[in-house]
Amino acid sequence: MDPDIDRWFPYPGYRSHQREMLEAAAEIVRTGGHSVFMVDAPTGSGKTSILSALLAARNDQQIVVVLRTVSQVSIYLDEIKKIRQNTNKRPRVAYLVGKAKTCQLRDEMDSVYMGCDLLKIMTRQLLESKMREYMYLAGRSQDTVYDPSKDESLLELIMDEREGERSCCPYYLLSKEAYLLDGEIKFRSSRKAQEVGRAIGDNIIYLDELDEHCGDMCPYEAMALSAEDADVVILNYNHVFDDTYRDAMYNWLGLDPEKTILLIDEAHNLGDTVRAVNSDVLSQFSVKKAIKEVESSRMKARKAGLNKSLAVAEQILPRIMKFMEKMNEKGTSSEEWFDPHMFSDFVFGESLVREDDRMVAELMNLGDVIARQKESGSESSEMHLQKVGDFLFMLNFAKNDEAYVPLKYTDKRQVGGNTYTSTTLEIRNLDPSLQIESVVGQHHATIMISGTFSPPEAYELYYFAKNGRATIITLPNQFPPENRLVLTASRATTQSSLRDDRDNVTEIQQHLESFIAGVPGNVVVYFTSYNLLNQYMDICTTVAKAAGKQIYLEPRDSKEVSSVLARFFQAGLKSATKPGVLLAVAGGKMSEGIDYRGEALKGAMVVGLPLTAYTEIQKTVNEYYKSKYGNKQGMFIAYTLPAMNRALQALGRVHRAADEDGVLVLCDFRFASKGGMGVREYLPDWMDREMKVCSGRESAQLIADWVKHHKRAEVPLETKGLLNVETDNNEVQEPILQTGKIKKTRLLNILAKIARSKERFYLGTINNQLKKEDRLDSTQLKEMFTDEDFSRLGLKACYVHSIGEVEVKRIRKNDK
Repeated sequence: MDPDIDRWFPYPGYRSHQREMLEAAAEIVRTGGHSVFMVDAPTGSGKTSILSALLAARNDQQIVVVLRTVSQVSIYLDEIKKIRQNTNKRPRVAYLVGKAKTCQLRDEMDSVYMGCDLLKIMTRQLLESKMREYMYLAGRSQDTVYDPSKDESLLELIMDEREGERSCCPYYLLSKEAYLLDGEIKFRSSRKAQEVGRAIGDNIIYLDELDEHCGDMCPYEAMALSAEDADVVILNYNHVFDDTYRDAMYNWLGLDPEKTILLIDEAHNLGDTVRAVNSDVLSQFSVKKAIKEVESSRMKARKAGLNKSLAVAEQILPRIMKFMEKMNEKGTSSEEWFDPHMFSDFVFGESLVREDDRMVAELMNLGDVIARQKESGSESSEMHLQKVGDFLFMLNFAKNDEAYVPLKYTDKRQVGGNTYTSTTLEIRNLDPSLQIESVVGQHHATIMISGTFSPPEAYELYYFAKNGRATIITLPNQFPPENRLVLTASRATTQSSLRDDRDNVTEIQQHLESFIAGVPGNVVVYFTSYNLLNQYMDICTTVAKAAGKQIYLEPRDSKEVSSVLARFFQAGLKSATKPGVLLAVAGGKMSEGIDYRGEALKGAMVVGLPLTAYTEIQKTVNEYYKSKYGNKQGMFIAYTLPAMNRALQALGRVHRAADEDGVLVLCDFRFASKGGMGVREYLPDWMDREMKVCSGRESAQLIADWVKHHKRAEVPLETKGLLNVETDNNEVQEPILQTGKIKKTRLLNILAKIARSKERFYLGTINNQLKKEDRLDSTQLKEMFTDEDFSRLGLKACYVHSIGEVEVKRIRKNDK
């Protein structure tokens, strides 16, 4: 037993196997030596608490939490807040998210990144000119510092600037100051920015509070400053696994990889992310823009003595454009392989002496010079010529390494009455193992956690090109089996050879009818593709209508996802008259990263094994892995493993908490079979153990019996309350730690009682009506209630970060 973990652990007790997981993670950190720990733990296992074990086991190392989405940031901020509230530890945390979320001027720009880069250039130029004016008036000395926040005339000038007329970014300006170093003007963070950065580390500032907390400082700069002294720094996948980003980011934040522990969440997504990072895309639009960049910079390039580079660009760029125009004429919309050697012959072949590498170097050199010219001229730093150079550099990998595949595809767009075609070229990376090992090999230790690392040994082979590289632990499902029904089709399949077979179609339709009509409340059906969804749209609509349910469709446009989900969630409320049936695609916009908590979802069905379309490109991927790992293992990693993950992620939307119940259906006989085409041996143990194999007709009876007879397991909620106890003199003593267990039904009864007598109250009020041994802290109370709980009582709730409490209000009639 490790007492250090106990001192950092913010909960009253450990879940089954949780202590084992934390001690193993701590041992990995103490061992160091670039070791790896892979954790396969379903929802409810307490994976996030690994952070407390890392904090307990580290010495002087910083912890970098690596996330895929911005929405996950608050999960880790909540975890650190619990550690602060429920232990005597006060870890400092910082996070960096995209400028699209943090830039104070984001609503003024079409492209935040381009706009920010341009305004930063203009701001630095303004700072430099003001520094020169200041030195002229105040005299020049080594300790001369220009602080723009003290220049009232400048502040009055820039604060009056309107959108679209800005000469600088006022927030970035006030985050910097100019000073002299060896006679040169340099820039550094202002004292006020440093104060704001330290204050962020002292507190836990959520993303929606960041603008207000930073005031007139740049939030991005302030968060970077807070990271310098942080125990935990939260970054995204690209920050860490893109070499260019990582080197710049680590230098900026002062992170040393050898003194850094990586905690990678949702690590089942890491392979796809790293493959995308190591791929490159060149659009016809970028080539056109690159040609214009060269034309507009021709005179400056000649003055700079870049005649050779200019000649190379003027030869190569039109040839690339001509190649793309030929592809436009063919009009291939699907992805196709192109020969990188033939492409090079076409682009570079007009030279009397072929020196492809030298010509690419000349092109990239010209791109760098033009970029510097743009910066000095206060122009956008986006450089299309550099994109062309980078793509041609990547082309060498496609010529010599089977892990890189050259692709081409053509898009058609209708604008007005005209049709426009545009070709895109891509060098796609197939194998993330080299890059993952390279990054992991630079860090003190790496912990990868996922709810769907199944089977984990396959992910280890995929990520590290060998087994035995990582220590692996698999945790059982912590949720009560009484709260779920797991069904698998005995005959139905979406195999292409049987997809249109009459008996098979009937079997799938029967499974759909049993599921949609038989499961009360909201359900979701995930198909393997939009085409398959369309094939069964009519039967789903007919069955839903007969069952008194409303159909919701996954939108093609990602901007519409939130509105569709909002309507679907509303349909799931018990007060709603028409439950919903969401039709979506496995691996699509609505199958991962969305929390269908509470009554929002009572069942999920996956129709078919969601394999990638068997195109020529997919065949290339399969052949690559078969040659690397042998036919069976290679085919599984290349083709089957991604499909398994899509299916498991889709089903994982139903049970997000221990007291939730629902029905899970895998509608394809391959999930029920082992060997050959079957994949049952790769499913998690709990799913294999609980699975009931049935026909479409049998599934109707199984669902009906389960709905009628099953009793949801009431899960006791463990509590750990921090109580402020007042003395006779009204002095508040130190918080007293109390632990116990209490059922949610009792909490709901107390909530209803308070709601009858108060228009507005805070969840902490409940503590006054509990025995001392049952009291909870506000964070736990927040987690124990869902929007559905409040809505049923005619209430709505909002978490107030500033006071760490949930404010509850009675819903007025005009609020509904």
